[in-house]
Amino acid sequence: MRPINLIYFLLPFLAGAQKENHVQMDKGLFVCYGKTNPELVKGYDLVILEAAHYNAKEVSIFKEKNHKVVAYISLTEVNEAALFYEDIKPYTLGKNGIWNSWFIDVSSKPAQQIILKNIDLLKQKGFDGLFLDNIDNVSNWGMLKSYKKHLVNFIKQIKSKELFLVQNSGLFLGKELNKITDAVLVESVITNYNFRNQQYAFRDKDGKNQLYKTIKKVKHQTKKPIYILEYADSIIMKNKVSKELSKHGFPFFITQINLQSLPQFN
Repeated sequence: MRPINLIYFLLPFLAGAQKENHVQMDKGLFVCYGKTNPELVKGYDLVILEAAHYNAKEVSIFKEKNHKVVAYISLTEVNEAALFYEDIKPYTLGKNGIWNSWFIDVSSKPAQQIILKNIDLLKQKGFDGLFLDNIDNVSNWGMLKSYKKHLVNFIKQIKSKELFLVQNSGLFLGKELNKITDAVLVESVITNYNFRNQQYAFRDKDGKNQLYKTIKKVKHQTKKPIYILEYADSIIMKNKVSKELSKHGFPFFITQINLQSLPQFN
């Protein structure tokens, strides 16, 4: 899941497009980074939101109707639209041109303090915790691979704020984060969106099976809840993905790639 582009989509709260059954998957996971009506999101185990869209009252409505409600935050990249971009820009290490974001020097104490200050604001809004994105940047194939230890230590510091932490992927940090994060989300186990061609597609069988194997290993070792997020653009694709995921027993959510609105399938 990439850094959020904070172009706010004001979804119409009218009958039809946002009927409640449009957001009912298996009730395990709900993800939306656009502005949506808190009254429509009910009974989910985990809800992931972009905090900038909501005030404390709206967050409280989400919390009343769902189990855990967490705010998105990118730990290793900052988008130019982020509220604290200008403050943290001096502590970045280069640009990710694909996503119009900048890599953060997570070893920098000033950079950490800026992020922690933002986390405090999220906590004040009433969020139960955080969804930690872009952890994979410190993997062996990531742009910040030499910052792995720094990121793990920083996440430990975040955990001291007594927040429910959901890591996005980062399965290679299973041992390091075992006692720190509380849940894991994995994207695109079955689907594999092609960003270059902007086309929805399915992952090849070998890649899919390897992901399943890794996920089940992490589940066995950590005993943490594991959620799956998939992307589809048609009802046929959505139903196929839903049918397969249901066999494996992981809570899941299927939506469109921009994550800016409630899922709608034709």
